[in-house]
Amino acid sequence: MMRRTLSLLVIFMIAFGSVAWAVQKEQRRQVTFTEDVLVAGQLLKKGTYTVVYQPGVEGKATFMRGGKVVAEVSYKLVRLPQKATTDSITYRRTGPQPVLTRLTFAGQLEALEFESGQSE
Repeated sequence: MMRRTLSLLVIFMIAFGSVAWAVQKEQRRQVTFTEDVLVAGQLLKKGTYTVVYQPGVEGKATFMRGGKVVAEVSYKLVRLPQKATTDSITYRRTGPQPVLTRLTFAGQLEALEFESGQSE
């Protein structure tokens, strides 16, 4: 009985550890905007930002500047036909400010696609 309990405990610890490791697997990428942009209704001033997101999982991307969170916006994943060879930023112009619609990072099979509406 003790051996079986110990075995179950070890299996649980391995499974829990795997889940915890997967959750911590966030990506941090740098992006530089050469002009002010809107993302999900939020204004990001021109400059360099760190984008934090979970690869392979739709959710919220965090835009950080100077170590501070300046925006959190929802994204959807768009499957690419092959791994991206370079980083790219895609905008749509509907007014005076460009609207960020997509971020693609080199080596990834998915791009982050952002809604143009208001932030959540």
